[in-house]
Amino acid sequence: MCRRFFQNAAVWIGCCTAVLASGTTASDCLAVELPTQLRRPVSLLLDAEDHYLYTANRRSGSISVIDTTTRQTIGEWPVGQRLADLVAGPEGQMFAVDEEAGQLLRLSTTAGEVSVQERLDVGPDPVAATIAADGRGFLSSRWSRRLITVQIDAQSMRVLRRIDLPFAPRELLLLDNEAKLLVADTHGGQFLIVDAASGKVLHDYTLPAHNIRGLARSADGKMLLMAHQMLNDLAHTVHNDVHWGLLMSNDLRWLPLRHLLAGAEDLYHGAHMHPLGDASRAAADPAGIAVAANGVVVVALSGVDEVALGREDDFTLERLAVGRRPVDVVVDRRSRFAYTANQSSDSVSVVDIVEQKTVAEISLGPAPERTAVDRGEELFHNGRLSLDGWMSCHSCHTDGHTNGLMSDNLSDYSFGAPKRVLSLLGVAGTAPFAWNAGSATLKEQIRKSITNTMQGSKEPPESQVADLAAYLKTLKAPPALDQLREQADPDAIDRGSRLFTSLSCRNCHAPPLYTTPETYDVGLQDQIGNRKFNPPSLIGVGQRGPFFHDSSAATLRDVFQEHGHRLDHSLEPQELSDLLAFLRSL
Repeated sequence: MCRRFFQNAAVWIGCCTAVLASGTTASDCLAVELPTQLRRPVSLLLDAEDHYLYTANRRSGSISVIDTTTRQTIGEWPVGQRLADLVAGPEGQMFAVDEEAGQLLRLSTTAGEVSVQERLDVGPDPVAATIAADGRGFLSSRWSRRLITVQIDAQSMRVLRRIDLPFAPRELLLLDNEAKLLVADTHGGQFLIVDAASGKVLHDYTLPAHNIRGLARSADGKMLLMAHQMLNDLAHTVHNDVHWGLLMSNDLRWLPLRHLLAGAEDLYHGAHMHPLGDASRAAADPAGIAVAANGVVVVALSGVDEVALGREDDFTLERLAVGRRPVDVVVDRRSRFAYTANQSSDSVSVVDIVEQKTVAEISLGPAPERTAVDRGEELFHNGRLSLDGWMSCHSCHTDGHTNGLMSDNLSDYSFGAPKRVLSLLGVAGTAPFAWNAGSATLKEQIRKSITNTMQGSKEPPESQVADLAAYLKTLKAPPALDQLREQADPDAIDRGSRLFTSLSCRNCHAPPLYTTPETYDVGLQDQIGNRKFNPPSLIGVGQRGPFFHDSSAATLRDVFQEHGHRLDHSLEPQELSDLLAFLRSL
């Protein structure tokens, strides 16, 4: 009564279409045999009847299907390489974003079975999507820093335009009857309001925020909800400042949409905020948001394995335990149940909104024993490594990169001189670590980060340190921006490379990693008089900013044009252009 599917020698079994279509439930079919693999669910979507719940799985590139009545996983379907998002389209269609393949997938769903109808190449590193009722689609391309617009018709899809952005985008939200689009920064607190028809940027906002991982409209359509974190560079990484949430806070912000759409300078008039967590019980890394039709809001607290739920006028939100690292959440149309995608436990939790309790955790299938890298990835996103659960490694090093902000974290053995958070992408082989080269090994720096910066309640065991180091060594430097945008000029890069050598930049930034293990006095000084700094690797420098330990150079151009960094003469315009072209190519 069931059909077998073979993919890479694994057996995939889905209950037969004929049986399900006849009204028989999945529990009446033979039990499914699912492959043994890590899935890492990242996005959820309910069908129009709330009967099937679909999960997009990042690691396995598959779609899992859950019968919400029996609360069982009834199938798993390989559709891509590395899925990042799952969204609804016109007429009940389902679409997936394949980050690794650089594609938008149109999926066919019949009685719980999933297959790919069409693949559209959209460009590198798409990480999120949203689709309007008329078939206009929008994708955020993180490392190419672009918004990609597509047209989805009944039989075909096509790319309409690629719009360059000033930041690496992620979360998207259609507003104003789908006439406008909010595009949020992956790492920092910037976001744009874009005209959905023309792609023109209408308004550009910056909030004291980072890690914007949840966007939603309130049930009455009047407020924008945004889940994010805030890092305070005036606070110190000491027990008191961490415990009371002075260093890092986790927040659900409410902003009046009429102000945003009108381009108001004062975003805070009529706005308010729910602090997520408090002393002794913090809420690291808020992620996905879902708003029920009755006004109840559910926020995934990914760093502490919980959800928070309540209404806008509630003084505090109720918190419930779910699976490990919930990153996305959806609510059914009856406002009865919420479902969370638990990335670290390969599961989906079911939360009864009315009774305010977690009623089930559904496994997506058997998993192999975790490797050191797998365990390290889970630890990297685990807020419970910090005091009271205020932050994880991901909180400052977003996706392994950087939130671009300043932190006074004792890495220079003193307080009073906050320094820019360094990227961890491409960190392997770049010892020593920290701005003052204070950690000779990656493991030493990890221990300091947990005990000093995060104020962990106890010394981390060697096994955790080793696992985190194993994971960090797998993080690759981000791809060069100009290459991703197909704007690289080989001749300019070659001239810039020769200029880089003639200016003796290699003395501090020696290839192939474009760093050296020493500290140097390069004419910079922090707020307490430190003058010697270790040069960060220049690999991926075009994807970073601001620059210098104190973020005093807003752009790579400013490093030379405004600060004259290590130059004994001013560069001619062509020389500066060539040097920047070379640096952006690394």
